[in-house]
Amino acid sequence: MTTLEKAINLLKVLSVEKLQIALYILESLAVKEQIESMGVEELTPEEALIVDAAILELENGLGVGAKDVWREAEV
Repeated sequence: MTTLEKAINLLKVLSVEKLQIALYILESLAVKEQIESMGVEELTPEEALIVDAAILELENGLGVGAKDVWREAEV
């Protein structure tokens, strides 16, 4: 019996609630795998501060002006 067949047999005996939990765990692992394969670089502390400040501005309703977006898009 293959690993996939074993997993399917185990999933078949779970209650709906436990099956949903198992699905959540599997989806989380798949996303983690995708992120790790992207080769994402970690932010420096300075970059993290800039990102945090930008997120705070957005959360406080201080969005980016359309003129700024268009100006940067022309570059």
